[in-house]
Amino acid sequence: MIPPFDDSGWLPPGVHGATLAEIEDRFGRQSELRRIQMESVRWMVELAVRAGVQRIVLNGSFVTDIMEPNDVDCVLLIGAGSRKDRAAEDELLKGLPFLDVLLVGPKDFDYFVNRFFAFDRVRQAKGMVEVMQ
Repeated sequence: MIPPFDDSGWLPPGVHGATLAEIEDRFGRQSELRRIQMESVRWMVELAVRAGVQRIVLNGSFVTDIMEPNDVDCVLLIGAGSRKDRAAEDELLKGLPFLDVLLVGPKDFDYFVNRFFAFDRVRQAKGMVEVMQ
């Protein structure tokens, strides 16, 4: 379950797991831009599954109360030897509309989830959403 926003419009600190349906209900319907961004998130998740991604975390203005988010920041964990579909991985690396996708190993994934994405620009702790499949 995705918790309510705090007074600043952020999710509470931590990683909050949610299905794609829950993510769409909460973040992907409020405006035309959000609907289009959600389509790109669905496309990215499909490619990520094919590529052998183990975890997907969404961040940025998409997971806030902003009506017109800039983009969806995504960090994807791919483990050594887990790659399945090289074409899907290549497509992720080329980029998708409205998404800023980082395809990383465990060390960088930990950095992004526990340090970089965990705070806003003034170092206030905030939350993010992990796609649960």
